[in-house]
Amino acid sequence: MALGAGRAVVDPVVVNAIASARFAMHALAVPSAVSDYRKGVAAALAAGLAFGILGPLSNVAYGGGMGSATFAALRATIGAAAVGMVIHAAGHPTIALSTLRRRDRVLLLTTALAQASLSLSLFAAYGAMPVASVLAVYFCYPLIVAGASIVLGRERLTVARAAGLVVALGGLAAVLLGSAPGALSVSVLGVGLAAFAATCQAAYLVVSRNGFSRVPTDQASALILGGAAVLLWLVAVPVDLAAGVGWLASPSAWLAVAVAGLIGAAFAKVVLLAAVRRVGGTRTSVLLLSEPIVGTVLAALLLGQGLSALQVLGGVGVLVGAGLAQRPARGRVRRRTDQSRHSNSNVRSSIVAPALR
Repeated sequence: MALGAGRAVVDPVVVNAIASARFAMHALAVPSAVSDYRKGVAAALAAGLAFGILGPLSNVAYGGGMGSATFAALRATIGAAAVGMVIHAAGHPTIALSTLRRRDRVLLLTTALAQASLSLSLFAAYGAMPVASVLAVYFCYPLIVAGASIVLGRERLTVARAAGLVVALGGLAAVLLGSAPGALSVSVLGVGLAAFAATCQAAYLVVSRNGFSRVPTDQASALILGGAAVLLWLVAVPVDLAAGVGWLASPSAWLAVAVAGLIGAAFAKVVLLAAVRRVGGTRTSVLLLSEPIVGTVLAALLLGQGLSALQVLGGVGVLVGAGLAQRPARGRVRRRTDQSRHSNSNVRSSIVAPALR
């Protein structure tokens, strides 16, 4: 460093070093959009893996005498309690619901209702037909999310998405028509319950994308699970508990519902909402396609539920079609990429400028 004309002349190498250091510290302190997207992808994949255990676990609980409504209610109760204890123990910030707009409170209640309806219908479907068949129908919900996003103006219909709808519907037909006698079967009740569960899951993803955004993720997850638990117990008490509580003496039923509550509710719901808020409902629904893979494999290993060749092909068709239906439009990708580069350039400039002063 030299002095001249009363001003300090700074070595350019030093300037660049200072600017690079400040840029690195800024990147660590304020995660970039790319970092947030990767975290969202990881969260969605983790949620899919966690949800994938629910089908086999519910069958284990049913084998111990537990009803589907009771399983759903206990899962939600355990999940809400676990998230609440973590919030309290870790001192996570929360927000008073009275400070929310009426619209956000209504959306939060709607999401809890969708969660309760989803749990009731999905776990009842698991009891009505094999896990693989339930998942094949249930995982049409990415198509519903895509359709809702188009109607709401969040996405536009492209050739790829239209082709995805056709491929997925064809795959679903193959799954339903390809069951071999004595191997894998479907029922009208099971299909109806799984389809209703798909609709509820789609509503959950679409509503939670922008609704109640001021509520921290873990608090929102606890409230949704807690609200769903209350609604589920209103069904479970008269339907299941009145029929008997023999499952109370079943260690396998308790173990299954405990794991389902801690991993398939508490953990899964928190990371799911985090994923939706980072990458959106449409992308999250595609990444959640890891769930049927886990569920089908576990069902085959633990429950002996096999698959016919046609159903395997049909399931692949559902997944491929759902993936195609969720592909972003190229123009939209370019605009987002350009905006990201422009934003990064502005950040870099704002950090380098102070070093030159």
